[in-house]
Amino acid sequence: MNKFASLYLGLVVLLLGCRQQAPEAETAVSPTPSAPLTASASPTPRRTETTPEAAPVTALPATTTTPAPTVTATAVPDSGIPDIPGALISVSMTGRVGALLDEFPIEMRDRVATAVLNQSEDIWLARAARQVRLTRLRLNFRNFVNPDKGQLPLPPPELWQIQLDPAGPSRQTIQGHDLVLVNYTFSTTLLTDAASPEPAEPALAAVGGIWEEPFIFPADPDLLLQRTDNACVNEGGFPPNSFDSENVWHFYDFDCEADSSGALGCHRTSLPNLSCREALAARTGEVEATLRFERLPWDDALAAQVRSGPLTSLDTPDLSVVGDDLETNRLIYRYLEPNDCAIEESAVGGSGWRRLLQFDATVYNVGGQTLHIGPVIAEDPVNYVFDYNACHDHFHYTNYGDFFLQNLDQLTGSKQAFCVQSTNRLSNNETSPLTHDYSCRFQGIQAGWVDEYIAGLDAQWIDITDLDLPLAGRTVQLGFTSNSDRFLCEGSPLVDENGDVLWEKSEFTTDSGESINRPQCAFIPDWDANNEAVHAVFAPAVGSFVTTPCNNDEIGPLRNCGFAEMELTDADPACQPGEPVTLSLRVIDDETPQVVRVCQWSAVLGTGMACTYEDSLANGVISGAASEIAFTCPRIRDAGAEDPDGSYALYIAPVWPGDAVLLATPGENE
Repeated sequence: MNKFASLYLGLVVLLLGCRQQAPEAETAVSPTPSAPLTASASPTPRRTETTPEAAPVTALPATTTTPAPTVTATAVPDSGIPDIPGALISVSMTGRVGALLDEFPIEMRDRVATAVLNQSEDIWLARAARQVRLTRLRLNFRNFVNPDKGQLPLPPPELWQIQLDPAGPSRQTIQGHDLVLVNYTFSTTLLTDAASPEPAEPALAAVGGIWEEPFIFPADPDLLLQRTDNACVNEGGFPPNSFDSENVWHFYDFDCEADSSGALGCHRTSLPNLSCREALAARTGEVEATLRFERLPWDDALAAQVRSGPLTSLDTPDLSVVGDDLETNRLIYRYLEPNDCAIEESAVGGSGWRRLLQFDATVYNVGGQTLHIGPVIAEDPVNYVFDYNACHDHFHYTNYGDFFLQNLDQLTGSKQAFCVQSTNRLSNNETSPLTHDYSCRFQGIQAGWVDEYIAGLDAQWIDITDLDLPLAGRTVQLGFTSNSDRFLCEGSPLVDENGDVLWEKSEFTTDSGESINRPQCAFIPDWDANNEAVHAVFAPAVGSFVTTPCNNDEIGPLRNCGFAEMELTDADPACQPGEPVTLSLRVIDDETPQVVRVCQWSAVLGTGMACTYEDSLANGVISGAASEIAFTCPRIRDAGAEDPDGSYALYIAPVWPGDAVLLATPGENE
């Protein structure tokens, strides 16, 4: 059956705009190098192995770790950091960032271009910072891109300085794409121990040494997944389906090829049709830039200016939950088949449509020494500390921590880390090395580094489907506790006369009843005082992050924020599964085109599935003239076998976020 519906979009009844968010305060650090150049290179690195490695693993010998520097010194005043030899490295780049106009209807494009040209400096600074952060994977896992080199992570964003070209933005064309672009300069300073620069990059071994690292960026750094699919996603070593539109920047790798697959390749979930560079050229335009690293002479004043990161225990590791990271959270709908990995791992309350609260969870080693675990042992008939999960194809480290909603025990979920490793350097001081040897095969957290679990990773959530929420929604207290069962040694490991770690039985057992042993440890005083954080999260009765305001000033019809559900009280959205559906839509106001998104419907939850662009049944722009949106009627996935009906839900947003949302006054279906 072909269904033809006429929906007339009426007068303005609601105005929604994306929230404009200024970047965090930046420290102005822009040293002018005076040392002569002693080394220079312009590499074109190619992939030889990706990051992090994938399990399975049979057995691995111990390897030498990169330790934090051994220190016996007084503290630098007001910092708590030991006064030990350090190293300074300036980092700089000249870049160009833009906002893509291609996706706007031609009749409104000039108006949008004018609005973008007049956006505040804060919006442009934040946009440039989002482009700079695309360096993250290739710098933090640089040893996998260039096996003979080490990591070379940027300092935390609080120490970044971005300056816009005083000439301001201008409208330009790149590879046939219509953009508003602005030039900018980026600078920051790395502070680390004196021994780190050489293993990170041999060219930086001596003062005056220079290294140049090339990058290819999307001209517009936003909506990367919507525009290029997974072409630029390097998911090597991660479980399938770990990336989404909001976390895709963590996985960005311009070197990914379309046929790069398997455990050591870029793509595990599916193969794209294009390489990253081909996709960038086709969909947004690409810009080239070079990060320039220069080893600076030691300067006490500059070191004091850029020194950051706490130090709670000089001689041991100490784990701290990064409470602020819980602020990165979002609600999604996901349909789970009965054989889904999340069901097997008891990460959800059941199959079917589930409403999930995703969030970042980060553990920070704020001690002065590495938290060392060592090689993964695939078959360990003695301690059973690693558990191989065939569904996700990786090893779990036993009893890593807990996620919970405070005072809602029925929704508490257990967390098992699929890999305890150093993913990002959060400290910028002399006790935190630039490099480490840790990976999924050889696990541990370097001093001053963090082990991050980003929202969007499979099972990185709490299932709130069964949470009783009033129509007005409610605030819940999201919590994360790390190392609650003391399997990670936040102190000094206890060893025998041969230096081997001693083990003890824990209260936990394997499925076959074997004791899961725990490494013995002399914990530091108050080791668990910083191991828990709780953050207030508002949970509306229905909807996902797609129906919340935009956080990063996203624009255009592909964005996944700022939508509102259309009420179809006068139109029956029932349809015959598998049959074509055509909707005819019209906007009375020619000046405010709208984007309409078609999503699935849940019979059990009684609501639409507020879907992302990539999961939508259709996504189309409608303007003054009648526009048609066509899609295939979806089966109601959680309806009973005796009820084969299909249905859908519609969501609407202005194409330009500064315009009004025109809610629908539906006509009758035909």
